[in-house]
Amino acid sequence: EGDLMDWSGNLLDNASKWCKQKILLTTVIDQNKLIIDIEDDGSGIAEETRQKILMRGVRADELTPGHGVGLAIVRDIVESYHGKIKISSSATLGGAKISLELPILTSK
Repeated sequence: EGDLMDWSGNLLDNASKWCKQKILLTTVIDQNKLIIDIEDDGSGIAEETRQKILMRGVRADELTPGHGVGLAIVRDIVESYHGKIKISSSATLGGAKISLELPILTSK
């Protein structure tokens, strides 16, 4: 529960900080994976910056308040569940798109 609050809070806070008006949250179950996409209609994230901002202390914009740890925390949480995080451009809204892919654990 705490991990869910941490990653969702960080990602939704970032999306609301950078969007113009809209945020789109999509969840899909595909085979044994849960895919969560958070998209916004902001200016997006430059391709050369996408991997860097997943590291602690790195920020995409030094003028905007923040500490540069939110996405690193999300990355750590997602990886602790053997998942993946990807930053790309939103084809739907035109801004940033953060995708989480988490394995679905099945009990036998």
